[in-house]
Amino acid sequence: MKLLCSAPSPYSRLVRIVVRYLDLKVEEIGTNPFDNSDELLSGNPLGQIPCLFLSDGAALYDSEVISRYLDVTYAKGQLFGDPAADWQAQCQFSLIKGLIDSAVKLRQEQMREDEGVRSPFWTARFEQALLRGFRELERQGAGSSGRIDIRAMALVCLIEYVEFRHPSLEWRNLAPALALWFDDIRELPIFAETRPN
Repeated sequence: MKLLCSAPSPYSRLVRIVVRYLDLKVEEIGTNPFDNSDELLSGNPLGQIPCLFLSDGAALYDSEVISRYLDVTYAKGQLFGDPAADWQAQCQFSLIKGLIDSAVKLRQEQMREDEGVRSPFWTARFEQALLRGFRELERQGAGSSGRIDIRAMALVCLIEYVEFRHPSLEWRNLAPALALWFDDIRELPIFAETRPN
C-alpha cells in the first residue's frame, strides 16, 4: 500500500498514526496537494490528502474512510468499535473531527492575510468554535477512558495541530484535565513519530 500524505496535515497524520498502531507496511509519500499531481488526482479527484492506494491499484480517500478501512481489514473494528454500541462516543468523534476542520479553516484564513482578504468574522468564528469545542471535550471527560482508540488518536491530532499552527489559542485554560492527558500521551511512539513539523 502507498499513502499520499503531508506531515503538517492533521488528516494525514490520523492515518499515519493508525498505520503505526496497527504495525502496517505502508509507503508514505510526502505530497503537496496544491501541486495537483497526476498521481493524487488519479486517486482522488478532489485533490486532497490523504489518499491510500491499495495493492490492487484502487484508491481510498478521506482520513476517516481510510482509517475505517484499515481498522476493519486489519483490526476487526477495535479502533472504531460498534457504532450502535455508544452513540455518545460517535458524537464525540464527530466533535473532534469538526474541531480539526475548524483549526484547518482558521489556518487557511490566516494564509489569506498575504492576499489582503483575511476575514475577521471567519477568523473569530473558527477561534470561538475551537474554544467552545475544547470546553465541551473537557466537560465530557475526553481522553479519560485510558484507551487508545480512534477518538484518542484524532484528539492528539487536533491538539498538536492547534499547538503547531495556533500557539496563541489558550485552550489549556479551558481544558486542564485534557491538557494533562495530552501531555502524558503525546510522547508515545505512534504520536512522537508523526508529530507535525
